[in-house]
Amino acid sequence: MSVSTLNPNSESAAVWSEMNPAEMSPEQMALAALREEINSIDDQLLELFERRLAVAAMVGKAKDAPAGPHTKLRPDREQTVLGRMTGQAEPQNAEAVAGLWREIVGWGLARQGQLQVQVWAPTDPTRAFDGARQRFGMAADIKLVRDPQKALAFAAEGHGVAVLAINTDDDWWIGLRREWASLSVFDGFGLGGGQPTALAVGKIDPPALPTGRRVVVAAGGDAGDGGGAKRWGLSTHHGWSLYLTDADLTPGEAEGCVGAIG
Repeated sequence: MSVSTLNPNSESAAVWSEMNPAEMSPEQMALAALREEINSIDDQLLELFERRLAVAAMVGKAKDAPAGPHTKLRPDREQTVLGRMTGQAEPQNAEAVAGLWREIVGWGLARQGQLQVQVWAPTDPTRAFDGARQRFGMAADIKLVRDPQKALAFAAEGHGVAVLAINTDDDWWIGLRREWASLSVFDGFGLGGGQPTALAVGKIDPPALPTGRRVVVAAGGDAGDGGGAKRWGLSTHHGWSLYLTDADLTPGEAEGCVGAIG
């Protein structure tokens, strides 16, 4: 790249104007050209991001999100978008692309109103908070709370969602079969991608739940149902069990399915 091809308003051009190109090393010239290319890419990214935000706002006005008493979240749509983008990305970039698109989706969702998230995790709040931040992005208003029942009530009233730890002595999750039956589990956060240690719950339209393992709350322990479906136990309390299964269950029906984790 020659001096004449640089944008006169760019950072690289400003640097070149103070230097004699004849005195620049090949390395300096190459670096200036690369920085100019990054500036050009940044300009294109900004234009596309702002266009996406504008379209996201129009989607909200078109009521693409579930109507009625459910939240505006569409975990199924988010799962599809993330899967499509990471599937097209180079393998070494997949993690970075997933993190970037979480933020992009989060800011787009914020154009329909800021998402409120309450996090309860008495034994390791930082990890649960970080998991919620990674999942919902910087646009979400995330707060730590001291009472899981109040967080569940907050979610049940449609104000936002709750992220609640399950590696505790509190059996809040049994309420998903009782007083909090209007709520559904729609995501889980764990250590290093393993079994979840916290669950995200909200008033999610059942058809909008992600495709993946079903979350079940059942009485009678975790002995299995003999159907051959794989199960992952998460917690037990006084004859009740919380587990994941790859069985094809419908949330809210007799099997005790209370949601899904993609």
